[in-house]
Amino acid sequence: MNSAGSMLYTFSIINLFLVAASICIMVLVIYALILSIKALKIYIEKNSRQ
Repeated sequence: MNSAGSMLYTFSIINLFLVAASICIMVLVIYALILSIKALKIYIEKNSRQ
């Protein structure tokens, strides 16, 4: 019974790490998308001026 409880505990910790990692990756991807969209807008504005 004790070993099963500790296994469940470690599994929940691993699950938490996975969730945190996926959230971090999602935030980074969204941030990169926003930056690329801003860069694209600046690039289009510079080209339209010429």
